[in-house]
Amino acid sequence: MSMKKIFTSIAILLFTLGAWGQNNMGTPYSKFGVGLLPDNYGAYTGMGGVSAAMRDNYNINFLNPASYTALDSMRFYFQMGVTGEYVDVSTYKDHSNYKVAQNASLNMAFRVYKKTFVSLGLVQRSDRGFDLIYSYPLIEDPTMFYVQQLEGLGGLNEAYLGVAYQFGRLSVGVNASYVFGKVEDRLTLVMQPATSGYYLKSQTLTRINSSLFTLGFQLPLPLTKKSELTLGGSFNFGTSLHGNRTFVANKISNTSGAIINVNDESWDNGEVFFPFRMIVGASYQYNKKWIFAGDYTFQKMSAYEEFGTNQEFQDYHKAAIGGSLQPNESGRYWWQRNKYTAGAYFTRSQLKFNYTDINTYGLTVGTQMPLRLARQELMLGVAVDLGMRGTHRNNQILEKYAKLRINIAFKEIWFMKAKIH
Repeated sequence: MSMKKIFTSIAILLFTLGAWGQNNMGTPYSKFGVGLLPDNYGAYTGMGGVSAAMRDNYNINFLNPASYTALDSMRFYFQMGVTGEYVDVSTYKDHSNYKVAQNASLNMAFRVYKKTFVSLGLVQRSDRGFDLIYSYPLIEDPTMFYVQQLEGLGGLNEAYLGVAYQFGRLSVGVNASYVFGKVEDRLTLVMQPATSGYYLKSQTLTRINSSLFTLGFQLPLPLTKKSELTLGGSFNFGTSLHGNRTFVANKISNTSGAIINVNDESWDNGEVFFPFRMIVGASYQYNKKWIFAGDYTFQKMSAYEEFGTNQEFQDYHKAAIGGSLQPNESGRYWWQRNKYTAGAYFTRSQLKFNYTDINTYGLTVGTQMPLRLARQELMLGVAVDLGMRGTHRNNQILEKYAKLRINIAFKEIWFMKAKIH
């Protein structure tokens, strides 16, 4: 692929991010920890987000580095994806909505030597965005009240370099990642009706940068001439991420706008402990047309800590299932060559309030459309994810969302010379 095409693809992705990000406040549930960790993204979004045992020669499955060995050894791969989300947020008495772009990714992959493949890329690892307003009446004077506004933004990104190698049927891989980003909390406290006094504004900013390693394996097992079972898994061991946190509080005059610093503190060389995480699963392929897959994800979020303080989360669990049908990979008609996907997933998140679990349920459908061009192939993936997060029970927040995932993958003939006739 030419550099012009690569830069054009990146520009399209950035434009898509900007278009969706005009109202980028996001979910109130992203307030906790380093933001909302995605439940479903990547090349197999339309299959419920399965990844552990998924391997093919069209998609870069960066969620399991062992999958790189399934790629075409004579091709260079370039892939990009982004999710646009529309969410309806409600409590038992209030209602609002927002839209946001999230979970963007840019990936490349190619073979470097015999059975050794390399991938590198940039992926959004978490998203943070919320804007909450509360009011508190004064006991001494019921005609006056405090208005408290809480805002949050930021998130973490991951730049990775992955290597995979195949031993017989067994493939193993590792992603060496650099995780970086910042999360920010802003608090504004104003007395209403406004007087000639001051209002309070504070900011807590946490910057994170550190290394993280993801190990993966995949083992295809032929069952019959037409069927194959693949086992797979990927793992992150518990890792301490380096963090730096600063806190600033100011009093601001309601009349002149003069700023008086109240507090300015910094805590250096802190740590955010990212707990052990694993994804294990299996996929079954029949007659090179049908694929059925299932995943289970576990993360020991009860061990999650920020700057030495346990956040009292519960452990994270996710179950996902999915299937796909490709009628005829080399069929004459475009609808025969398409992959049609469907799936579902359930997540019990790390969040629990007032004895109420914050769960997520989702149903997915999608398609992957292969297009053959001169000296290259393009796979256009489109997936729709419909679901809900949270509940109205016990005064909690319910979110109903519709997500659209666009995934574009190119395969370029790099290592073959054109024949001269």
